[in-house]
Amino acid sequence: MKKYNLSLSAISWISFDAGSTVFYSGITGYFFPIWLVSIKGASDSDFALTITIATAITLLAGPTLGKIMDIYFTKKYFVFGFTLITCLFILFYGLFSNIFVILLLFACSLVFLNFAEIAYNSMLIDVSTEQNRGLIGGLGIGVGYAGSFFVVIIGLFINSQYGTYELAFLIISLILALFAIQLLFFTSTNPNLISSTSNKLKSVITNPIQYLLEEKYTRIRKFLLIKFWYMSAINAGITFISLFAVETVGIPPNKIPWFLFVGIIFSIPGALFWGLFTDKFGARRCLILVISCWILGFLGIVLIPLLNLDQNIWWIVISFTGLLLGGVWVADRPILIQYSDDNDINESFGLYNVAGRAAYLFGSFLWWVFTAFTPYGQIGALSSLVICLCIALILLVPFKMLSDA
Repeated sequence: MKKYNLSLSAISWISFDAGSTVFYSGITGYFFPIWLVSIKGASDSDFALTITIATAITLLAGPTLGKIMDIYFTKKYFVFGFTLITCLFILFYGLFSNIFVILLLFACSLVFLNFAEIAYNSMLIDVSTEQNRGLIGGLGIGVGYAGSFFVVIIGLFINSQYGTYELAFLIISLILALFAIQLLFFTSTNPNLISSTSNKLKSVITNPIQYLLEEKYTRIRKFLLIKFWYMSAINAGITFISLFAVETVGIPPNKIPWFLFVGIIFSIPGALFWGLFTDKFGARRCLILVISCWILGFLGIVLIPLLNLDQNIWWIVISFTGLLLGGVWVADRPILIQYSDDNDINESFGLYNVAGRAAYLFGSFLWWVFTAFTPYGQIGALSSLVICLCIALILLVPFKMLSDA
């Protein structure tokens, strides 16, 4: 049972995930867009364009920033610094009335938290061992989803007569800052070992494509191609599933929060289960099973409107997909770590971040194309995501881990 003992560093690392989830579910997914459109008078397209630009910046800068992290300082200082900068931008949201300035602040907060996550993900190698890496990763994701309950509580308060969106931004900023502070003080990470051999910053300011062409990234490059396909489907599916439920399945909008709540409830034990599964059976086998289950889940969602099934089946579907939410992140980080050199771990996670962001853009693009230019609408869009998952599965099955050799 020794491998299941958690160090203080591991507990601190796990806890930070709750803070970042509060930002993504509370700021990006709930309060900010509603406040921006309903109160500030901006449009949905303004919000979407801002996310696209922020994602593109992260996509381009991620590998170079990861390389800088490999050369200078310790990972937790990058996480702490970038997170605090994010908190400052959040605090400034409500101080301006100009929409362009507000969107600029939001874009900056999103970019800097994405930067923090590059270093945060690479810290997994410092707070875990090969024997418990899946468990710790799973606990991090599970605790992260538990952070969404903060958003539920804040939302209930905001909907009361005493709450305002600006107050919600303040609360979320403080929560995120507290999680960053505890990470700084309670997490021990290995200092980078190659700073003495690196004298010029210009050596790391390189086009991210150049990293992918280096021979040492051959195996990582193949895996990130697989990741691109399954994350294109999963990210887009998570983003647009509520719209699908309301517009295609016909579920009343006032039921959506309850479905999301059920999904969160199931995601927490689900992430822990996938972590234990990864430790026992291996990350690759876990990822194959998770992707297969996502295919079944998406097909089940498509069949509800196609076969005019009872809407109550949605409770089963959302519970099943909730169990799957943490599976890919639990499994794919250990795979990346296995093929990364210790001195290049941040750079590798920079590329990992690039693949995820590129996948998000591609999946959203697919959804836009099917809903705007084809007669198949959202059913066609979700079906295209199933095809992406199938491509990922076909590529993953012959992919071999070092432990399989």
